[in-house]
Amino acid sequence: MGSTTYTITPVSVGTLTIERPQFVWGQGWGTVVECPVLMFYVEGGGRRIMVATGCSDPDWATRYHKPFVRTPEQEPLRALQSAGVDPAAIDTVVVTHLHWDHCYNQGLFRNARFLVQRIELQYAAAPHPIFANVYEAPTTGMTPAYSKTRFEVLNGDYDLADGFTLVFAPGHAPGMQCPLIATREGNYYIAGDNAPLYENLEGNKFGRPIPGMIYENLNAYYETFRRMDRMADHVLPGHDMKVLDRAKYG
Repeated sequence: MGSTTYTITPVSVGTLTIERPQFVWGQGWGTVVECPVLMFYVEGGGRRIMVATGCSDPDWATRYHKPFVRTPEQEPLRALQSAGVDPAAIDTVVVTHLHWDHCYNQGLFRNARFLVQRIELQYAAAPHPIFANVYEAPTTGMTPAYSKTRFEVLNGDYDLADGFTLVFAPGHAPGMQCPLIATREGNYYIAGDNAPLYENLEGNKFGRPIPGMIYENLNAYYETFRRMDRMADHVLPGHDMKVLDRAKYG
């Protein structure tokens, strides 16, 4: 991974209520999980990188998607500043995928380049009908939050910097990409919605890891898990409250 090491700071910008089986295949029918909407600030080697940019305001989220609450302290700008992050100093934003809960607030990062997988950008414009709402696709009558963002498009794995690789990781979304980040504690892999909870990583009677029930390609999903297991010393889920037990990783 190189000689540069980084630190990773999770930043919560609110709490979603999600049906548990959506996150962990077939588990907990009739139950819900309260989960944070997370951004991850990565710093090291002179780089300041943001992974994911959070979701909409609570009114919009609850009306069109899922129940969502946000305290004043979790307003994106305030939450970032409280974590010691100046959005204007971010040089790169990693767009893990283009679902509505991960691609709002991009205007905060006015000096950053935005990296997305080409296949994700293409798919988001015309997804299968059952996924149109989660992408806020034009067919729904909504305008995607990223409509004014100028992206740099990637085609597969990409070495962003020494010790920081974007791993093409289709599964939950066809153009999912997950950062693999060198730290003093080993290589961290931010799994995003491929593994929203630690429960996905721990496994159950179906084996491990366990996918969620929102996915585009199950074969690709499992191959992504196999690559993750080979690469990562540590995995950070995308929506687990336990991630916030530590202020910083690495």
